[in-house]
Amino acid sequence: MSLRDRPGAYARLVRMPAGLTVPGDILAGAAAGGAAISPRLLGPVASSLCLYWGGMALNDYVDRSVDAEERPERPVPAGDISPGAALGTAVVLTASGLGLAVLGEGRRGLAIALPLTVAVWAYDTVAKDHAAGPLVMGAARGLDVLRGAGAGRPAAALPAALALALHTASVTALSRHETVPAPTPSAGVGDPRSRGAWSGGDAGPGDGAIGSAPAADASGATGPSGAPAGSGGRETEEPWEECLAAGAGSTGRGREPGRRAADSPTGISGRPSGGPRAAAVGSMAAAGVVGCTVVLAAGGAGRRDRAVASALAAGFLTAAGRGQLAALRKPTPYHVRRAVAAAIHAMVPLQSALMAAAGRSGAGLALLAAYPLTRRLSRKVSPT
Repeated sequence: MSLRDRPGAYARLVRMPAGLTVPGDILAGAAAGGAAISPRLLGPVASSLCLYWGGMALNDYVDRSVDAEERPERPVPAGDISPGAALGTAVVLTASGLGLAVLGEGRRGLAIALPLTVAVWAYDTVAKDHAAGPLVMGAARGLDVLRGAGAGRPAAALPAALALALHTASVTALSRHETVPAPTPSAGVGDPRSRGAWSGGDAGPGDGAIGSAPAADASGATGPSGAPAGSGGRETEEPWEECLAAGAGSTGRGREPGRRAADSPTGISGRPSGGPRAAAVGSMAAAGVVGCTVVLAAGGAGRRDRAVASALAAGFLTAAGRGQLAALRKPTPYHVRRAVAAAIHAMVPLQSALMAAAGRSGAGLALLAAYPLTRRLSRKVSPT
């Protein structure tokens, strides 16, 4: 790989666009906790970004053997970054995050940054294969919100932290269905017979999975660029989606039955405990609870702030719900992965809504500018 391509490989390693969902944690926590939205938050934001990106690099190091089968386009299995370099990146970024916490906030900053680091590393190395994995990931996001409250009123920021933690945990659970077992040897690639029983029984491994050919309907037809049948024949928006739909660069081997699924934008992976439809329903229900929490939290705000918070909460539900509904209707790996990415991006309008509910609608609307930027950058670098 040339020196010109190396920055892009590291951007893919740390899922750089997904990092734009991190500053809103700090801002939402500060607003809910009554802390000032000031330059002092730059230190915690930079620290959290380092910890987030470090967790992504660690995830790819830990999962390098699984990714060789399920996500061969990732930098480590593709040979763009060595396993040692991925681990070194994780260590350097994590140490930088902790160092920035100490420099910017002293011992008080380290009191939250250290448990946050433990949660991230525990998830990547241990918890992702267990039922508690989504809870650990949600706890990490919640701790990030609480650190934004600083010396304000951390208890007042707890509802905001729980809202983001619940959304994160539900998306983590949904992400466990991003990959499925490979087609049986007797079924041809793109053959309708390759649709194995997949919870609901109407979708299967040939339907947009990594390691498979483009999805086919009963007639064996696919849309352009490998878009799954039933997508209206439209082309996928991002290059990584084309790779997902067409299986470009894949080894042709999917996850073995009972094996852990691959990760999502939050460093998510784990052993599926239910069907993709159940996970999609759970994610939609969690989003509904979170939306109601925002509206209730805005009850004590002014009329303008309540209106802005309600509008942003509706925007969050729309941004996350469209992908979740698509995954519910057609629970293929392609649609699940798109739903996970959309739900991660939807954290930005959720954070903006929480800020408006705390009486900071101006700052919340300013934060919302990160949402289209995150989506735009995700067309270049995969968020999953």
